Formats: sequence, C-alpha cells, structure tokens
Amino acid sequence: MTEFDRLQRRNQDYVLLETIKQVGASNYSLIARLTGLNPETVRYKVSKQLAKFGLDLSINVNYSELGFSMGLLTITAGGSSNGGAVAGAGGWLDRVQYLLIMGKCVGTDKYVCLYGIPYRFKKKYLETISALKQKGLIQDFESTELYWIRYPPFRSELYDFDAKSWAVDWHKIDGTAQEAGVTSFSVNRDSKVDEVDLKILRYLGEDPTSGLAKIGKEINANPRTVRYHHTEHVVKGNLMLGNRIRWVVPFREGATSQIMQLIFSFKSLGQDEIATPRKLFNKLPFTWLEAGTEDRRYYAFLDIPIAHFHETMKYIEANSESLRNKYEMTMLDPSRTKYLSLPDQMFDKNLGWRLFGLTDDLEEIPRKQP
Repeated sequence: MTEFDRLQRRNQDYVLLETIKQVGASNYSLIARLTGLNPETVRYKVSKQLAKFGLDLSINVNYSELGFSMGLLTITAGGSSNGGAVAGAGGWLDRVQYLLIMGKCVGTDKYVCLYGIPYRFKKKYLETISALKQKGLIQDFESTELYWIRYPPFRSELYDFDAKSWAVDWHKIDGTAQEAGVTSFSVNRDSKVDEVDLKILRYLGEDPTSGLAKIGKEINANPRTVRYHHTEHVVKGNLMLGNRIRWVVPFREGATSQIMQLIFSFKSLGQDEIATPRKLFNKLPFTWLEAGTEDRRYYAFLDIPIAHFHETMKYIEANSESLRNKYEMTMLDPSRTKYLSLPDQMFDKNLGWRLFGLTDDLEEIPRKQP
C-alpha cells in the first residue's frame, strides 16, 4: 500500500467515525450518503473493521430523560464481605440495584460505582444501602449526588487505526479540541418512558447496528410500533445522547495490565477554578466520562495506555499546579471493572420502575449480567 492509499484510507475511517458519532450505526444507507462511501463498504467497516481497529461501539443513554438521578457510590466491603462483589453470590452486589459501572480500587476493599436511580426512589435507595451496612454486608459507604455527566467524544484525529493505538503528539495537545459532546443534567421529575422504549435502548446499547425490524422481532413487537417508539420517544424524547466509540484493545485481548484506569476527583473548587480541570481533561483523548456536582466537585474517568501513562501524568501535573491540594487520584483494577447494562429488568409495564428492599426475597430481585 502506497503512502497516498494509506492516507486516503485513514481519511475514510476518520470521516466514517465522525459520521457514526452524529447519526448512529444502524442506517448504512444514510451513512453512505453522508460519507460518499459505498453502502457495502460502510456495512463491512461498521460490522467488521471497527473491531479490527480495537474499537467498540455503543450508545450514550440520557438517564436524566429516564427520570434518573445520577450518583457516585463508594462502598467499603471489608472483612468477610469481600466476596460480595461477585454477582450471584448473595453478597452486596446482588442487593445494590441500579448500578451502571462498578470498579474496584487497587490495594483496598473499596469499590466505586456509578448509579442511576429513579428520582422518587432517591431517599429510599440510600436507606437500602444503609441497611446493608447494618446487616454487615458492607463495612461503610459514601454517596455523592451528581448534577451532570458527560461522555467526551472519541478523538479520531489522535488515533492510529493501523496500529490500533493512540498517536498523541504532546507538543500539539494544547491545540486540540476543547469540551465537546452533550451534557446530561439531573432532573427532579418522573419520566414517561415505557417498556418498548427501554427495550429499544437496551438492544441498541448491546448492538448499535441493530435495525428496528430486528429489534421488533427480538422483543416480539410490531415493527411499526418499534419505529414509532424509536422516532417519537427515543429520538424526539432525547433518550439518547449520541453514540459512544471507545478504545477497548486491552480488554478485548485480555491484556488489562497494559492500561491504567484512573479517577481524578476535585473538591472545594471555586467559581473561577472549575474550568481548569474541565479544559484539562477534555484535551486528553483518554477521558471517557466526566461528571460534576452542584457544589463544584468534579470527576474525570480515564483509560490510559501504559505507553502514554507517564506523559499523561506529567501533563496533568503541569496543568493543575494551582489545584494541587484540591484533587486526588484513585486507581482502579481494570480486570475487575464491570460495565452494566440499562436496568430495564427493574421496570414493570404496569407498575413502572421498582426498588426492592433488603427484606425482599433475593430470588425475586431481577438481576442483570455484567
């Protein structure tokens, strides 16, 4: 392959990913019209080549439009409850509902979890966690309510598709794009979402290339009903915040030792200080989630390749000198991190969202698989 051919293919891949971020991956004909590629080329690249590039495709669910309040939950297992983080073992993980992400802190018995809970259950939810502590299933916990969350978009311009790795020029990183992507804000209201809407979101989350006809067949619903719900509820109701593309080579190849999963937590930020970490972490292509609270606490979640770890840390330290005493770094064990699906199993078509208490039969609590 000549250098011209290589550059031409790279440009095609870049345009394709940027288009998918905007319109999704299920309509190959639309992507073909927008990119100028042949529909069959689009089909091949989306269904086969993205995985070869070390990338994974999903959707960003707008949990605020589902009527969810978002939060971070830090659970200290301790003692005999360490095994409670194993699904199906009858421990605390089987009792803590509505978790979206769970990560284990390296060298400790602590777990950091992102959760989304229906607004009307906020108080009762924390009461169920407190009951776990009283019963000895966990040692302690801390909850932080989030005011907003955001999924920074994939930085195609900093990715080497042939090498399946990031190609960051640290001399030019300051000139890269600033904050981008849609922010989801917490709301204090219930949602009018229904069972069909949730099933569409779940199937698109598992496979964003799924056509609506295929989803209709999977959920045993009329295709016209599925199309109506997708158009009128999912799209117009803003239940999705676009599409997520993530670098997943270490996870897919079983090489989690080649990645550093970090959480940076900033607290007690002044009105004029909050912009500093936001600008900093939005310049880094390794940031895949950021969140904040009403009292200006800020959190950034990063997946950093080992090859870029030292340069990344040098860059963060150099650009956060004025906030040195206001942040801490938490290291997660990437082999233990679990990404959980939309908790649609907690929704009853007649009763709506449900929350089970500690006294409920464990077998009656619907479980979702990591």
